[in-house]
Amino acid sequence: MIGKRMFRLSTVLLILTALGIKPVQAADNDPAKKAKSEFSLHYGFFITSDIKVSYYKDALGLEDKESKIFDKLKTIESVDKFIEIFWKVRDPNRATPENEFKDGIDQRIQDIENEIFVADNNIPGTRFQTNGGLRGDMAHIYLLYGQPNYKDRLSENFYHTDLMVWYYFDVLGKQVFRFLFYKDYGPIRVFKEYVPILSLESLIDPTFSPLRRISKQPSPTSLELYQLWVELEREDPQAIFRSALIEFSYYQDVTIDRALKAPEPAVLTAERTKPTFLGQPEDLSDKKFLNNSYHSFIPAELKINKDNRPSFTLITGYSDLDWEVRGDQAEFVLDLRISFQNKETLAIKEFSARLLKAKPLDEVEKKRGIVIMEILLDDILNFAQIAKPQQTLGQLIDNLEPGHYIINVDLRHAVTKKSAGGWREEIIIE
Repeated sequence: MIGKRMFRLSTVLLILTALGIKPVQAADNDPAKKAKSEFSLHYGFFITSDIKVSYYKDALGLEDKESKIFDKLKTIESVDKFIEIFWKVRDPNRATPENEFKDGIDQRIQDIENEIFVADNNIPGTRFQTNGGLRGDMAHIYLLYGQPNYKDRLSENFYHTDLMVWYYFDVLGKQVFRFLFYKDYGPIRVFKEYVPILSLESLIDPTFSPLRRISKQPSPTSLELYQLWVELEREDPQAIFRSALIEFSYYQDVTIDRALKAPEPAVLTAERTKPTFLGQPEDLSDKKFLNNSYHSFIPAELKINKDNRPSFTLITGYSDLDWEVRGDQAEFVLDLRISFQNKETLAIKEFSARLLKAKPLDEVEKKRGIVIMEILLDDILNFAQIAKPQQTLGQLIDNLEPGHYIINVDLRHAVTKKSAGGWREEIIIE
């Protein structure tokens, strides 16, 4: 009898684990465990796990991947110190009393707890609480990216389960992320199994078709998958859900696995690339600015065109920059640094430049808030190169050895020191 009860208990635990439900644990009075559990519940998605970090070494004597350091904490004092450093290295501007990054995350947590989508008549039944709470897939994506630019829901039908999409667009209107959610015997889950679709035959192949995940049948046949697709074509004439099922992003190098990873703290970029453009704003009391609305952030994107060889374009908005007013002119000065590291040889090539743009003040005022600015970078001279004449960025790229490269980018305003936060990309030079 005891053996049978133990077997049944283990079976129940396995089922609960598969459904993403954690069984209630006995009370634990260990303050360190309680503090870690609370921190993990609210901020666990932001703990990085890819790169060994050194910024905990002085305070905790630990140098490892951040997730492993967190796991090793045993005392409440070490947990408190970890949390202090965790937010410090994520503060985008230590010159201000606020930590804009943490404030933004805390606001999103509040949105989740307040069930921000409940009143949305277009998306009925969307509740974080019944879909994993702060640990669910919905919360994961909301905590990382906030409210989607577009969302929609498709109620279950004869062949497919309940579906929901969240779209996020960039400044060019391209779909950076298409998150597809589906109901799967429990909390809503985010779809992850993207595969290349070459034909209708591969789409309805039961062995690997992405339609399997959204089917109401546990083991659908080819005919049932075909009927499911026909059903979607009828219900989704604009291909909003079908696009999210087949292609995660407009950009080929943006994958869902990468999108769901913890964002890298700016200090990691600084630690790896050692950018020179760091520091406090200078005295601005005698200067007049058309400021952006952010305490310390420059909303900007580095577009990498990879059709033939990498080509770089900096994209931002007129209203996203601090323009210094000089009479009837307005100008901005940005310091840009890009490093290219070969993943095999670890050799690094660096590019740095100061980007200066001056325009009539009335033109800038008219375009602020409505116009996107593109700055082509390929023909800009590289001032990280001591020898003269300097190469351009395009020439530097042309001279890179073939291989797999990690690109680290730092962009900040030369006067106000506002930063774009740093980027990390990977490309292949053929």
